[in-house]
Amino acid sequence: MQQFILKENVLTDNILLISDEGKVFKGNYIAIIREYTYSTAWSDKLSVKKFRSKDKLVNYINKNYPEFEFMYEVN
Repeated sequence: MQQFILKENVLTDNILLISDEGKVFKGNYIAIIREYTYSTAWSDKLSVKKFRSKDKLVNYINKNYPEFEFMYEVN
């Protein structure tokens, strides 16, 4: 599994998890994004986005994280 930081927040970072070549995550997902939004000064709220296709993943990253350069080959 490969991990990439999409955005650095004060408490937690938004992380992209990509499965290794020839493997998938449970549920047949190729990538998972863990996004944290501000909740209180001491904690953030976690939301998880899961992707089964490369096209949906690339579109989501380009729309929500335009500064992130996505150069990794997804299965």
